[in-house]
Amino acid sequence: MEVAIRRMRSEDIPQVIEIEQEAFSPGWIGTPFRRELNSRYCRFLVAYLLNEPEETPLDDHIPADEQPADASLWARMAQGVKAVFGARDELAVDTLAGYVGVWLQGDQAHITEIAVRESLRGQGIGELLIIGTVRVAFEQGMDEVTLEARVSNFVARRLYDKYGFNEAGIRKNYYADNREDAVIMTTDHIHTRSYRDKFDDLQTRFLERYGDINIEP
Repeated sequence: MEVAIRRMRSEDIPQVIEIEQEAFSPGWIGTPFRRELNSRYCRFLVAYLLNEPEETPLDDHIPADEQPADASLWARMAQGVKAVFGARDELAVDTLAGYVGVWLQGDQAHITEIAVRESLRGQGIGELLIIGTVRVAFEQGMDEVTLEARVSNFVARRLYDKYGFNEAGIRKNYYADNREDAVIMTTDHIHTRSYRDKFDDLQTRFLERYGDINIEP
């Protein structure tokens, strides 16, 4: 299974709502996706399935002067798991596997929600969305990434811990459906050499597990 990520488009909204309703409790207040798509402070990424391999170069999607310093690694990810931010075909209707919402607030990228289609869980899609989110934070000049997680969601908390999210506090009675507490998890400063090295290593290991890597000499 090949999966790519890109910015959410308006035609994705019906599928995103399906995934949101499947992933969250009946008491969850639906997100106004159409309104938030137009916000300069909001980014929504979607993971979608590819039927055919794509060889679209990175610079077709991100201008050369905006590409990160480690663009070669990102290009390898585009080759390995076809993870690109640009639109593939404006007329295509992609099958979505998951999505993530990010608010850019001050120096923080705040993950507001992340969800993967139930039938496709356990295949690295959530991790790919986390990778995409951290890259958005790099490219937008954010200093750290933060989120809330249910105290009982140990699987998600282990993934966040893997990507350098530290437990920073508790929000009491945060979730409306059962009054469960939320753990606040926040990365250290993402532009430090130690974090960049850790993140690059995690990306490489992700590719080794989920995608073929062709490293040009």
